[in-house]
Amino acid sequence: MKLSGISLGLLSVTLAFPVIAADKLSLTQQRETYQEINRLLTISQSEPSQAIAKTLLSQIQDYPLYPYAEYQLLNANKSGLDLTEIENYQQRNPSLPFATRLKAQWLQERQSKQDWQTIINNVTRLPNDKASQCITLQAQIATAKTDKTSTALLQKRLIDLWLTGNSLPKQCDPVLEQWNKQGGLSKDLVQQRAVLAFEQNNTDLLTHLTRQASDESLQAWLKDLNLLAKSPAAIWNKANMFYVEKLSPENPLDKRVLLASYPKYLKTVKENELSFPLVLFEAEDQHSNVAKRFNLTEQQIAQWKNILISQLFDSEIAALQQWRDQQLLLLRDDALFERRIRMAIREKGNIAQWLEQLSPQAKKKDEWIYWQAQVLAKQGKKEQAEHLLRSLQKEPRGFYPMIAAAELGLPYQPEMRELKTTAVKPENATQHNSNKTTAKTESRPEQKYAKELQRINELRYFNDNTNANMEWTNLLGGMSLEQKLQLAQYAQSQQWYDLQVEATIQAKAWMYIGLRLPNAYSDWFDLFLNGKKIERTFAMAIARQESAWKPYVSSSANARGLMQLLPSTAKLTAQKGKLPYNNESQLYDPFINIMLGTAHLQELYDKYGNNRILIAAAYNAGAHRVEQWLKKSAGKLTMAEFIASIPFYETRGYVQNVLAYDAYYQILQNKTLQLFSKEEYDRLY
Repeated sequence: MKLSGISLGLLSVTLAFPVIAADKLSLTQQRETYQEINRLLTISQSEPSQAIAKTLLSQIQDYPLYPYAEYQLLNANKSGLDLTEIENYQQRNPSLPFATRLKAQWLQERQSKQDWQTIINNVTRLPNDKASQCITLQAQIATAKTDKTSTALLQKRLIDLWLTGNSLPKQCDPVLEQWNKQGGLSKDLVQQRAVLAFEQNNTDLLTHLTRQASDESLQAWLKDLNLLAKSPAAIWNKANMFYVEKLSPENPLDKRVLLASYPKYLKTVKENELSFPLVLFEAEDQHSNVAKRFNLTEQQIAQWKNILISQLFDSEIAALQQWRDQQLLLLRDDALFERRIRMAIREKGNIAQWLEQLSPQAKKKDEWIYWQAQVLAKQGKKEQAEHLLRSLQKEPRGFYPMIAAAELGLPYQPEMRELKTTAVKPENATQHNSNKTTAKTESRPEQKYAKELQRINELRYFNDNTNANMEWTNLLGGMSLEQKLQLAQYAQSQQWYDLQVEATIQAKAWMYIGLRLPNAYSDWFDLFLNGKKIERTFAMAIARQESAWKPYVSSSANARGLMQLLPSTAKLTAQKGKLPYNNESQLYDPFINIMLGTAHLQELYDKYGNNRILIAAAYNAGAHRVEQWLKKSAGKLTMAEFIASIPFYETRGYVQNVLAYDAYYQILQNKTLQLFSKEEYDRLY
């Protein structure tokens, strides 16, 4: 007899794992068995496969990931799932989300078999997500009475389901198609949903609605709406149905389209499209006329002005600059005032007049206290300036307290709170050494949640970061500040650096700097920084800012790993340094990522010297942008002025955070504190 590949695989599983008592399996064997269950059910979910998996499952009942393996077995048995069995699983594992998934699968199986009455009989036991709502509604329609009251009620539920700007799951397609065929889905309802999609910029849904429309006039209307969504300037295209002059103030949908599209259009306005003498939102200009015709509120008009000002903010045209500054004084918007202050700093202009315009609340920010001190110093009011700097220097943490301390020549001493208890590990875990007082074990979360923590440990062993992070987030939810900090301390003892940081974020424990900034991968940083001019504290500050110590994370720009390297940067750095690098997936390896990340930092050091400000800015925004900013500032800005005038919000905050983290790491690692190098502080940028 010839055996198939799957049959041979199953046979090897049964031979490798004879039926033995669970207490005879070591942790290594339990892990191997768990992996075999997953592999087996991934290959085949046949009855023989399930039988083998069930036998293997019985051998690891005391293994932390037993609930995960049990879920895999239940999931394999989709057609034979029983709600009671699922609920029993849920009762045994209340903190896991798998029972809800299993119920959703049970429901979809009933839908495929058109077993409507069973769905109706169990409706109170079912999930309430959109897909489940659609299936339940489909069952109710199939079993409904034909009286007017029942029909009207179902029609209302269908309308409520339909009217969303979000795309609905595929499980909703059958009930909506049936509704459409029966004439329940009117042109008006399609238009209402299209406008909802337009307001949420859901162009995929708009495209779908356009394709589904059979009425020619409706299809043309949807096409033009879709065009407007993709090209906001079409609101001034006379050929478009949504040309602004064709929109009616009396039509609610028209007004909603206008309110959603006009701000997007304003973000596209270019200087060369304006006519002079300049008239914007005044007299009878086009924007004012639109606002008047649609009876916009003062708040809505202010929003439009705000957008247009932001779009034209950096114009070098004198008339536009004058209009901008006049409007700033009328709008009284702190974000715009702050941008104007940064412009004045960059241009070495008068910042005092704009600082004065800030709201009382905004004036309390560290940054603007610092700049108010600079204004006072220039005005010869040195005592008042020093008073402000001293008050700022005493703040518990942050970049501007650092720079205030440097200017005053005073030591910088950020507040670093410590948890006065020691993390207690679950049974069989290695004890963490500490001189702190140990709390009563019965009140410790790591005792109360030993099972969850053991599961997290095993999930991390298998690099199942998605489920490990889900477990950790669920665990932190609802905990007190002290309990979250205790879990952060426990994570520290386990070298779970990413979870340690996440716990401090969830706890908003900003003063617990020792927990917020783990001494992570220090040996590897030392290895790869040997012979380089980059300090370990700076490299670690970059990694902490980039990834919060998550080696598995990737950004929307495809930056990867601990130090968030782009594959293109990694490849170029590896080629220059003759370093081992073959594929993008290696960037999720902390060892490789630190090797390449520190090499890239050295490349930037070679370009900018001992200047972490320029290195950090280039690491975040690219060296080409730093060159543009330096060219524009033309060597006339101090260190503080250059940082404050970095045009990118993200990069400006990035540089400040990295410098602060570097200082904190210096303190935590018992190094002589150097807030700024001479090259950083004395240079003109």
